[in-house]
Amino acid sequence: MSVDGKKLREEARACLGKDRPAGELVDCVARTFSDLEVYREMDDLIIKGGSRFLIVRRVGADRFRTSENAWAPTTNLVDFGGGAERTLDQLINEISVFGR
Repeated sequence: MSVDGKKLREEARACLGKDRPAGELVDCVARTFSDLEVYREMDDLIIKGGSRFLIVRRVGADRFRTSENAWAPTTNLVDFGGGAERTLDQLINEISVFGR
């Protein structure tokens, strides 16, 4: 699937605004990656691709913390400040790679 990264970034910025949680990206990501299971757990975005899960939590204006887990959609790593920190552009790139 070919992804229009620029369009997805614009949609993501509109969905998130300045202070909305990562979970607000559910519809944007689901529209773009119809083969992924995308849902919200509290304020976090959970993306399931095969047996892997990508957990996304917003931690600042343009900062997100991500964690990739196999077999279980756990937020434990991001709950305690772990995982990788990403900008929105980096997050969109990570989701695009995850969606392949």
